[in-house]
Amino acid sequence: MMKILILAHSFPQNDSDYRGKFILDYVKTQKGCEFNIIAPHYDGSFEKEIDGARVHYFEWKHGYLAGRKLYNPVTLFVTIKLICMFFIKSRQLINKHNFDHVFACWAVPAGFVAYLLNKFMKIEYNVWLLGTDVNKFINIPFFLPAILKNAQEVFSNSQELANKISDKFKNIEVKLLVTRSTLPEPKKPENPYPISKETLNVLFVGRLEEVKGVDIFIEIAKKVRQERADVTFFVIGDGSMTKIIREAEKRGDIVWLGRLDQSGISYYSDFMDILCITSRNESMPVVFWEFENKVKILSFPVGDVPKYLPEENLCESVEEFVKVIIYFIRG
Repeated sequence: MMKILILAHSFPQNDSDYRGKFILDYVKTQKGCEFNIIAPHYDGSFEKEIDGARVHYFEWKHGYLAGRKLYNPVTLFVTIKLICMFFIKSRQLINKHNFDHVFACWAVPAGFVAYLLNKFMKIEYNVWLLGTDVNKFINIPFFLPAILKNAQEVFSNSQELANKISDKFKNIEVKLLVTRSTLPEPKKPENPYPISKETLNVLFVGRLEEVKGVDIFIEIAKKVRQERADVTFFVIGDGSMTKIIREAEKRGDIVWLGRLDQSGISYYSDFMDILCITSRNESMPVVFWEFENKVKILSFPVGDVPKYLPEENLCESVEEFVKVIIYFIRG
């Protein structure tokens, strides 16, 4: 049985945290493999079995890297600290177990840690590119090329992202490994928000970060509601932009359902008519696969989305989102 060590800085902290959940979905598809996963956790260091994988959490009180400005000194400090903690924990486990290779989810920080482990401990590694790592670090000299050229294999969750690497760096082969995921059976929350199926219900699901464009979703909601009264806009997720979400909810622009586990998201998905993907930058959003057979999806033409979404559902601007939603008739 192949033994693999996964490194992931964005990984579920509890049952209601869906960030990095696609990693567990990937693990479940890999029969005949034994997985250990190293990830940070805000509640301390401990080990836990999740979906057949042994997860080794280390204490991390600095929050997620997502949403941080790359050239902020605090971001640099936090990233270096995270790299060091991953490296120390990885060395401990590699010395205990005979892993076949390291699988780094995101080139930064995990891929860089895998690169260091390869140099110091001669263990091979693969890298899975997932969007933010490439988009943030692609123009930093020598950094990504060193990580990727020394990897045994490089994967990307979208063809658009693979092309970006191939165009920028020569002689790096990138294979496609899509972050497909499905929602579980719905489970009614303890105090569910009362949603009417008589109104048009429009949803945003994702990290509340600038790159995911939740502020754009709010702008769409405000403009639609000026023209059409029977529409309710819902947001699921959390992140650094919760302040503007609370303000929008106070104004009556949106309803914030908070952070939900996957079965809770599945419950509310049955009430929704439209999912909006308003990301400023994407490779291939996991939420697309989760909702593709449930609702009408409207999206900016980001990443690989145009490959899978009908042209009439691609919106080039806020105004196009608004127009489609205003004239939408439930089938």
